[in-house]
Amino acid sequence: MNNIIEKEVIWAKGRKGTERHKYTAWSSSKDYGYLGGFSVTAWGEFDHSITLNAHASDGKTSRKYFQIPVDKIDDMCHALQEVKQFCIDNKNKK
Repeated sequence: MNNIIEKEVIWAKGRKGTERHKYTAWSSSKDYGYLGGFSVTAWGEFDHSITLNAHASDGKTSRKYFQIPVDKIDDMCHALQEVKQFCIDNKNKK
């Protein structure tokens, strides 16, 4: 049995000018960078959280990541869907 699963969500890739406008921001108190997506990873032996690694123009980074407890994944997805609907509704009002 495979002991790891990894899925990618990518919205920008590489350094071409045609990709530049697709990047969003990654920011912390110590650095700033362009965000082109995430890798979502779970390891079988760490069943309490998942890890989301940022993707920059050079691909997946190992130094920019955050973790979400497994029991909060549904809450995170629900919050993302609510915010998405808010954005869609506001766009349709214009």
